[in-house]
Amino acid sequence: MTVRGAGDEGGGPQRQPLLVTILNYSERVVYYGAAFALLVTIVMLFVSVGTALLAIFEAGPLDTALLVLDRVLLIFIFVELLDTIGIFVRENEISAEPFLLIGLIAVVRRILLVTAEAEQTIGTAEFPNLILELGVLTALVISLSFALYFTRRTRDRRSSDPD
Repeated sequence: MTVRGAGDEGGGPQRQPLLVTILNYSERVVYYGAAFALLVTIVMLFVSVGTALLAIFEAGPLDTALLVLDRVLLIFIFVELLDTIGIFVRENEISAEPFLLIGLIAVVRRILLVTAEAEQTIGTAEFPNLILELGVLTALVISLSFALYFTRRTRDRRSSDPD
């Protein structure tokens, strides 16, 4: 059994098997479910940020600031994932750029956490490992930045080329 789909390159109607249509709708349901779960998670993170700000006198300003920054960066990661889902649902195309941006935010988030840990481990056996991790994370930030730059440059070049 087949159903009519969108027009093909020739302009005529195209027939899709029923299974393909069911899979397409199922895929959209899964993406909408994932988007809803991300939205709920983002709301929970905002509540967590508010709770951390209210507990500033118990944890201290530096620990509170690091916790808030960590949660805000995590919110950015989830928002980028949500945007990626939105792009896929609208355009039916996955782009590398949002994933590179998510990776970059995640690495910066880890750098901030490692930096806070390194300050507390100066003079211990764990300190050289954290410095090595910071070096690797720095190289990763540079690599992801270049990849993001070239991805955007390629996209801009493609969009400005007349077809």
